[in-house]
Amino acid sequence: MAPRSRRLPVTRAGILATALAVAVTSLVSAAPRAAAADVLLSQGKPATESASGGANYAPKNAFDGNAATRWASKSNTDPAWIRVDLGASANISRVRLQWDLSCAKAYRVETSENDSTWTSVHSTTDGLGGVEDLTVTGRGRYVRVYGTTRCRTGTSYGYSLQELQVFGNSGPVDPEPPSPPSDLVASEIKSGSAKLTWKAATDNVAVTAYDIYNLGQFQKTVPGNALTTVMTGLKPNVNYGFYVNARDAAGNVSQASNTAEFKTPPAQDDPIPPTAPKNLRSTGVTANSVSLAWEPATDNVGVTRYEVYTGATKVGDATGTSATIGGRSANTEYTFTVKAFDAVGNASAASNAVTVKTRSGGDQVGAVTQIATDNDVPWGLAFLPDGSGIYSRRDAQDIVKITPSGQKTNLGKVPGVSGTSGEGGLLGIELSPTFAADGLIYVYHTSSSDNRIVRAKIEGNSLTGWQTLLTGIPRNKFHNGGRLRFGADGKLYAATGDGQNKPLAQNKQSFGGKVLRLNPDGTAPSDNPFFGEGGNARYVWTYGHRNVQGLAVDSQGRMWQAELGDGSQDEINLLQKGGNYGWPACEGTSGSCGGSIAPKKTFSVSSASPSGLAIVNDVLFLAALRGERLYRIPINGSSLGAATSHFQGTYGRLRTPEPAPDGSLWVTTSNGDKDSTAGNSNTRILKVALN
Repeated sequence: MAPRSRRLPVTRAGILATALAVAVTSLVSAAPRAAAADVLLSQGKPATESASGGANYAPKNAFDGNAATRWASKSNTDPAWIRVDLGASANISRVRLQWDLSCAKAYRVETSENDSTWTSVHSTTDGLGGVEDLTVTGRGRYVRVYGTTRCRTGTSYGYSLQELQVFGNSGPVDPEPPSPPSDLVASEIKSGSAKLTWKAATDNVAVTAYDIYNLGQFQKTVPGNALTTVMTGLKPNVNYGFYVNARDAAGNVSQASNTAEFKTPPAQDDPIPPTAPKNLRSTGVTANSVSLAWEPATDNVGVTRYEVYTGATKVGDATGTSATIGGRSANTEYTFTVKAFDAVGNASAASNAVTVKTRSGGDQVGAVTQIATDNDVPWGLAFLPDGSGIYSRRDAQDIVKITPSGQKTNLGKVPGVSGTSGEGGLLGIELSPTFAADGLIYVYHTSSSDNRIVRAKIEGNSLTGWQTLLTGIPRNKFHNGGRLRFGADGKLYAATGDGQNKPLAQNKQSFGGKVLRLNPDGTAPSDNPFFGEGGNARYVWTYGHRNVQGLAVDSQGRMWQAELGDGSQDEINLLQKGGNYGWPACEGTSGSCGGSIAPKKTFSVSSASPSGLAIVNDVLFLAALRGERLYRIPINGSSLGAATSHFQGTYGRLRTPEPAPDGSLWVTTSNGDKDSTAGNSNTRILKVALN
């Protein structure tokens, strides 16, 4: 989310605005080129609107420097916009809105170079009215305010702005991002807060802001002259991994700082574990699953969760007093126990044991067998014509061939791969649709400067003839995308992330936050929706994405996509040629979603955090990382049916599902590190029977 606006008294706005501009422009690095002074760019410039509110309320009234005149939109109309032409491209650093009584509750501030492609630099759903002084980062010749929800409803009300002032400078385009902030340290760690301190980033012009993230999720922004902040609202007894990105006035975002990892202490000293759950019993049995229920445990503070075990092996978890344990073999006896846990991690004694025998036959999602283990993160997965799988190891940066019986052969390292001390590295792989004839494998990986798509030939047990097909996909510690999938049209689709630079998702000249479409040789297909715009836009199939992790094709040749949300909603989308899926103004179905394509299904980020996506017989299978489960979702026309959850807590984080030639589904786990160090993870490759 963009920085929160600040409501200023109208009589003091000019003084405070001048002070802010002086403060921002004084933050200049030691580089030789100084920042141009920020000035008022919009006054007296030509303006247009979406629909007229009347001759007395023309758009020019918002740019005449006179608060006694105003622009008003057509009554009872959402959305509505007002746009100013600055006359030349400029770096935009501040937008000041002086609203009349008819203000906007939900709106976006957007910039454009061509009056056609717009990039959001600020969005809100709780506009304050009055005077809103917004610190933004963007560049463009055109600036518009796009209102989607009015603060006053009724047939006689539209939007009304007394003044719209755009500040910035007409300095040259600045392509250089700041250096990463360094030496991030967490201190004063309490159960609900922690202090972060770091050393300043440098920039050829000036650092204007720092963005704070926790494990890939945006937390807040602080000004460029701040080198410390207190993170509040933390939860007791929880692991955190904070890092910082620097941002300059042109919108360039640095690579991330080091990660400050810590665990908050308990809210109170609590040495007393819960009591053991009672009356564990079976409430249902199928061929491959057992449903259990039990009486709740008690605790001096409170029980927060339960874990289900067979022997010493955890096979499921729950927040309530029931669970269904899948992946079992048919006609087999299993003995289960349950333990309760409180907020500080105290574990109860085990419940009574219950032994249950599964039935004969098979379920829709059937028995699970382990094919192999790995000490790295198996990320991409594909199948060779002989039925063997091949998978990429994210941090080891190599590709491994594996037979259905679990025999491994290392095919070699991929050249030029670089980790990000996060989720970058060797990512998606895909085989050519004509692999039997050409032997080509396609690979998406992080380099030291970007993410890129390359290809090679598999000859015997070696990878040869590496070619680089596409470069320049934004990289960062998180939000690297990485999935590859050939479509029914024979084109290669590539899923990217926004590189922790949210406006890139709406900029069609950036590869960030997109699904790209390539010819097999890496060129741009001439029937891509924005091919005529030239540049990087030639490759764009869809845009407005945060971090795309899953791609799959159904029986009609349609491409489905899974996308990680920020703090509220993850998404499954059915991709439409040229579609805008809303990020960063819209996350799932929340935010300013007007004009964007709605997802077909959303999940809370705690129950999903989706990764890979597979389709078998027009049923979607979605692997969940944070949710630690596999979702089964039938496709019904252009909609999705009810999602059923499988293996919740049984195998940990699930990364990639892929249909195998024998009709089963292979699934990789992703339990381990985010430090780009090879060989320090604990993962598995599993085979799930489908009936």
